Amino acid sequence: MLTRPQPPLPKGLAPAKPIVFRAIARGLKPRPRRTTAEWAAAERYVSAESGSPFPGKWSNDLTPHLVEPMECCTLSHPARSVVFKKCHQAGWSEAGLNLIGSIIVDDPAPIVVVLPTIDDMKKYVKIKLQPMIDGTPTVAAKVREQKSRDEDGSTTTFKKFQGGYLQLTGANASSGLKMITGRVAILEEVTEYTADVDNQGDPVELIKKRLTTWEGYEKIIYISTPGEKGSCRISAAYELSDQRVLYLPCPQCGVYQPLKWERFDKDAVEPTYACAAHGCVIIHMSLRSMLRAAAWIKTYPGDEANPKPPETIEPAEITTWRNRTSAGREPGFFFPAYNSPLMSWAAIVRTWREAKGTVAKEKDFVRQVLAEAWEDKGEAPDHEKLFEKRVPYEWRRVPKGALFLTGACDVQGNRLEWAVYAWGPAFTSWLIDKGVIEGDPEKAETWKPLDEVLFERSWADAFGRPWKLDAFGVDSGAYTQCVYRYVRHRASWGKLFALDGRKGWRLPAIGTATKQDVDYQGKKIGTIMLFPVGGWDLKSELYSALRKMVKGRDADGHYETGTAFYGDACDLTFFEQLTAEQLVLRKGRYGLEEQAWKVTLGKRNEQHDLAVYARALAHHIGDSMSPEQWAALAADRGAKPEDVQRDMAALWSTPAVPPLPGPPAPPERPQADNQDNNWLGDRAKNWLN
Repeated sequence: MLTRPQPPLPKGLAPAKPIVFRAIARGLKPRPRRTTAEWAAAERYVSAESGSPFPGKWSNDLTPHLVEPMECCTLSHPARSVVFKKCHQAGWSEAGLNLIGSIIVDDPAPIVVVLPTIDDMKKYVKIKLQPMIDGTPTVAAKVREQKSRDEDGSTTTFKKFQGGYLQLTGANASSGLKMITGRVAILEEVTEYTADVDNQGDPVELIKKRLTTWEGYEKIIYISTPGEKGSCRISAAYELSDQRVLYLPCPQCGVYQPLKWERFDKDAVEPTYACAAHGCVIIHMSLRSMLRAAAWIKTYPGDEANPKPPETIEPAEITTWRNRTSAGREPGFFFPAYNSPLMSWAAIVRTWREAKGTVAKEKDFVRQVLAEAWEDKGEAPDHEKLFEKRVPYEWRRVPKGALFLTGACDVQGNRLEWAVYAWGPAFTSWLIDKGVIEGDPEKAETWKPLDEVLFERSWADAFGRPWKLDAFGVDSGAYTQCVYRYVRHRASWGKLFALDGRKGWRLPAIGTATKQDVDYQGKKIGTIMLFPVGGWDLKSELYSALRKMVKGRDADGHYETGTAFYGDACDLTFFEQLTAEQLVLRKGRYGLEEQAWKVTLGKRNEQHDLAVYARALAHHIGDSMSPEQWAALAADRGAKPEDVQRDMAALWSTPAVPPLPGPPAPPERPQADNQDNNWLGDRAKNWLN
């Protein structure tokens, strides 16, 4: 075949000929078909600024459990969604960062990353994303430089690169969710997302709508530790997936099996694992070699034609089970902390021991370490059993082992009910006083006897020393302005709180106070600070403490730390009120189920509320204290923290030592100023005196 001779290049351009041909060749060269795992192994560098204990070149050998999940995240993989139900601190967010890096370098596309809140998003950029970009040369070369005056440059939350961009936002900002469009969405800690963002709907559904332009080619990655059972987004997504579980080979018999928390020997000095096949004793040192040979097995429920895998799989059969079809389900991965090479079994067991007895810590352990949704035991302890298990301690006396006192008042239509609790380490508690004040809460004289409890009454300890209240709260849910006026005119005491119970999980015991107007006869006469109480978690903690009282002493004659004690002053009706609420499963907005507390029909719950509010104030005091401050308080009040671990009967007995002389005088009672007396009127002047 004859070809027409090409005219020679102009003399001055002749040296550019090789450069032009190389540029054309690069343009015609197909994009590399690397998986995310392959890209990470070739190009990713982990920055020391990220806080990683293994900075430097990325190695898949260090985290072999992430290879298959990263392969599923790759844009060329057919999966349209991938679910990571995982423990904390096991590298799963790094898999998301590797996906971002591989897209920027190999397969440019618009990416959206969503964190639970704007503040979380800022931390993610500072601690994770920006160090990845700066530390990986090929990524840094692609992302446009961040300049404040350059409209074409990147910003903190918007990274530009040739062929795409990376937009970051928080799930609590509807404006950010509406303004984004992408092919890839990475939902970090999706369980923590609000159920409804700015009354615009479920943030996850809003995010999905931003991917419709790429329908059929989109990729959405769910990454999260679990939350509460019923309302846990990551658990719900995992249940719909093919439910991949990591099967590890026993280093002795070779049989593959998923590790189970209940098979760990937690009493050994160095925890070991009992092989489910032959009882082989497995030590933590073997875990890395087990992970290198491990297999992700799809465990979703099947049928006769496609059965669910057994708990143990022989080595000769592992490939067959590994190739089990997904039956149309998307990939989902479950990974607890005891599978992680980055956490020792000894540290995990130590965390478990420290969590025992404290509901909040137990919940964190189940969610953050075991990677399971927390199922609250919402069934109320039997009130008759509680009545039978009452502990005979001296009424209106501070038991040895207690460190401070809190109390609360509940307002009803014809009375005020109050209670005082003593608190020890790990929120061990004793009800030491309670009462009812009859009268109309709208009348000032009804509140005057409560002043006697707050400012004049004291409770003697085992040495005869008088103790005063450290904090007292009044529920403002009913007769709100009456409560506000009462609290305002005693604000100088500094220990009185107007409280407002809030619904919902994972709320602080005492949240950030807000300023509220105080009115009288339609006129504003001042302001007070209103403190929200996250009651739902506290109710769970209360019921856990009550179960410990029912459980009684162990073989050594000790009660568990964190027990709630009630004595002979409490009758059967009292315990009916104390256990008047229970957890129910209800349908939330946007199809999510959630566990919610509900008063049992026909029951009163005053004592339940008082116990919760007093517990909230105990957390308000105790949660902010360092171990050194706890020790100092114990030394000051003559109650060593370890005392509550000993025989309670001995702790409650009054020691054969004389009381200390010269008890401190009670604090001065606050008085109203003339302006306050004017608005109260003659009928209520005695209220404040």
